[in-house]
Amino acid sequence: MNFQVTAGVDMPADTDRAIIGRSVPRKEDDRLLRGGGLFADDVSLAHQLEMAVARCPFPHARILRVDTAAAEALPGVVQVLDGRRVAELSEPLTVLRPVPGAPSLPYYALARDRATHEGQPVVSVVAVTRAIAEDALELIEIEYEPIPHVTDMTATLEPGAPVLHPDVLESNLMASNVDRAGEPEAQRDAAHVVLADRFVANRVAPLPMETRGIVVSWRAGARALDVRSSTQVPHLVRKQLAESLRLDESSIRVVASDVGGAYGLKLGAFPEDILACLHAMLLERPVKWIEDRMEYFRASTHGREAFHDMMIAAEKDGRITSIMNEYTTDIGGWNSPFGSSQLSSVTFTGPYKVADAQVKRNVVLTNKTPVGAYRGYGQPEVNFAREVLLDRLARRLNKSPLEMRRLNMLRPEDLPWTTPSRAIYDNGDYLRTLEMAATAVDYERHWAASRKPRGDGRIVGIGLSSFVERTGYASARFLANRGSQFGAHESVTLRVNRSGGVDLYTGVSTFGQGSETAFAQICAQVLGIDYDVVRVHAGDTGASPLNTGAFASRTLIAAAGALKEAAEAIRDKVLVIAAMALEAETDALEIRDMAVCLKGDQGRSISFKDIFNRAITGQGIPEGIAPGLEATAHFEPRSASFSFGTAAAVVAVEPATGDFEIERFVMVHDCGVPVNPLLVEGQVRGALVQGLGAALDEELRYDPETGQLMNGSMMDYFAPMASDVPPIELLHTEVPSDVTPFGVRGVGEVGTIPPAAALTNAVCDALVDFGVEISQMPLTPERIWRAIRAGAAS
Repeated sequence: MNFQVTAGVDMPADTDRAIIGRSVPRKEDDRLLRGGGLFADDVSLAHQLEMAVARCPFPHARILRVDTAAAEALPGVVQVLDGRRVAELSEPLTVLRPVPGAPSLPYYALARDRATHEGQPVVSVVAVTRAIAEDALELIEIEYEPIPHVTDMTATLEPGAPVLHPDVLESNLMASNVDRAGEPEAQRDAAHVVLADRFVANRVAPLPMETRGIVVSWRAGARALDVRSSTQVPHLVRKQLAESLRLDESSIRVVASDVGGAYGLKLGAFPEDILACLHAMLLERPVKWIEDRMEYFRASTHGREAFHDMMIAAEKDGRITSIMNEYTTDIGGWNSPFGSSQLSSVTFTGPYKVADAQVKRNVVLTNKTPVGAYRGYGQPEVNFAREVLLDRLARRLNKSPLEMRRLNMLRPEDLPWTTPSRAIYDNGDYLRTLEMAATAVDYERHWAASRKPRGDGRIVGIGLSSFVERTGYASARFLANRGSQFGAHESVTLRVNRSGGVDLYTGVSTFGQGSETAFAQICAQVLGIDYDVVRVHAGDTGASPLNTGAFASRTLIAAAGALKEAAEAIRDKVLVIAAMALEAETDALEIRDMAVCLKGDQGRSISFKDIFNRAITGQGIPEGIAPGLEATAHFEPRSASFSFGTAAAVVAVEPATGDFEIERFVMVHDCGVPVNPLLVEGQVRGALVQGLGAALDEELRYDPETGQLMNGSMMDYFAPMASDVPPIELLHTEVPSDVTPFGVRGVGEVGTIPPAAALTNAVCDALVDFGVEISQMPLTPERIWRAIRAGAAS
């Protein structure tokens, strides 16, 4: 990976001792590689029971009768709950990120009178083993009355479509939101050329390696609920459990020590979490539930599904004068904890200088599994629509797609730039990433050449896809205006110990993003301590300060500031104690080699271990200085930052069949200052594979007649394997953000954004003489073959 390092960004001047920017070994790896991780299913408690859930087999049905007598009589079954009992014992699940302008849709952990999607929980059973609990499910008699359903996004708004929540809504339209700037309609009407199309993004599964899971114990005498959960937001889950279970938050401790992937799926509490807690509280015995893959495909949130009606207008020279986008997202049968994607509205104009633009978001309900956050959360979808339409516009004007992007791309002098949705792009050099990607694949030479078949009969095409990604949030005020139930800040506690090390406490759980490592690097650098002596304690609400959690590529942006403030507070006190011991002024001291010494005289020094012990015992510290040495800091960035970049795909297409091969995939990106370049590379490569999967193979499909999921198993859902991943070349620029500590930008989702558009543009470039246009993902050989046929017929 080609990193071009920029020094001097809020870092110590002594770059020889700089830890930020180095690929130090991950804190997490030693325990994980040795099998020492602690995941939800690793936890087994004495007298533990296991839970299984009966789920509705229909997309839309009334629940006429539930008879659990036979199940309750089965030896080993301890308790059965139905929807009516759960409604008596709990409140509906709370939504952490409501859809702006949408009414509340009360969603209990079990359906009572009606189910609105296949897989919705109807009855829960706990038994001495999971096998017995599942056997009991077979004995439960549930009488359903299937009622008309709708699984198509376009049909759900047609007159006569069955309304999913008629007591709250008159139709299946939950909400519409509009953002605009300037006069996009007038610019469109005056433009030389206007192109528009509908672009369809497929419904996909986030597919973490570890499914959802929870282990709960209740100590009635202490009124203490201890929860082990596979979640990326322990503090937010604690809040939701308290609200649904009618408990004080102080009664609940949520721990997520290790989490086997999340990707936005594990944001918030799910029905099964409430059910396991209710069983544990009623029985006063531990209860465990681990999701199996069949449940996962029908009961965990899905991602992406949307269609974008996008229009781009331009002058004769190719300058874009207007962009308008009306998109519709499918939220499924209920509003999940994080609801439908909203970031399509934020980044719909991309990295381009367009002053007149409008975006409208429609959120609709269908009888499908609810949709939630998934890596990128709306940005891959809108990037696909805009970048593919931009290439078409270039062809219409007989221009190179590279030149179209050059002409319209925001320059460094244009930044900061306020988008039509009032997001503010911070600084950056978007054009440089475009030029680097184009140079890497020799785009200019390719564009000038004809599209003739090679000796193997295939035609080579190259596609570009430029993007911006919002990382983090603008402010708590921004979130409050949208009804979000969380803040934009992050919090940490640093506490020294007698061994001479530092314990770092964070509510951010570890799920593969490398936060333990990055946090330790920042702490070590600011404090001047060795990286190896920083121990990170993550994901425990009982030990960490209240925080938001890890999602939206926001964690490092906010946590870096909190770490900096806390480490500086400890460092200042360390110098005061050292000054007394060395009989010197603090400004005459420096930190070096795990000790504080006189500048220019390392022979007069005092070790960190000695200083820490003095502080902890209160012995040998200056008068008036309180004992102890720890600090808690809360930090909210002053703005979101935006990562950016360009991808280039080189494909070889067989025009007779539509089959194609990805011969190269180049990604140039900028995430500001990389705290750990190796972590950055891993995050980008992993996200690229997920983006490639959604672009090429992955799609959750529902039978239009039965409304049931047709490919809800690992046998039928085609996620990419290592052998499916094409050659990936990563390049990196480094423009330190001017709105974040250390100049960092988020990087966790960036790779999911450009693949679909880059690949589609590459295929259309190869087949330009066939008149091929593609507007729908995934990009399958059959879809390409049909596009070739359609082009020949036009």
